Amino acid sequence: MIFSSLNALKGKFEYPAAIQKAIDFMSTEDFKKLPVGRYEIEGDDIFALVQDQTTGLVSEKKAESHGNYIDIQFLMSGEEMQGYAPLTASAVGKQVEGKDNIFYDDVENEQFVHLKAGDFTIYFTNDIHRPNCTDSQSMDIHKAVIKVRESLIK
Repeated sequence: MIFSSLNALKGKFEYPAAIQKAIDFMSTEDFKKLPVGRYEIEGDDIFALVQDQTTGLVSEKKAESHGNYIDIQFLMSGEEMQGYAPLTASAVGKQVEGKDNIFYDDVENEQFVHLKAGDFTIYFTNDIHRPNCTDSQSMDIHKAVIKVRESLIK
């Protein structure tokens, strides 16, 4: 799991090529103006899902991981809390048929980060994450989840 901000990147660090391509895409001004929908960056290997969500209490949100895709969760407006924990052998999840999602009822050693506009997190397939959370009032947020096929960085 990586937690950072677009403001922190300004030429100081470069990620593996596939992740950097996704970050470069979300760094463009036009990206923030895109309406809700799916946007291909590199076909099914790298694509963005622009979403409007409403945050909720941790108990209302499902924890998840993915089998094939890295999630880059980029918050464009609002504030959001996200839970994360390492995927361990004792984690018991339920695969969504035909999808890359695995959902978990119980998560051991979950920790939380607080995101503001411009912040992003990167979750690998060995990370459990719980997006769209709050510890107070729910809030409408505008975000993008950029999917990067993990095999591109191996």
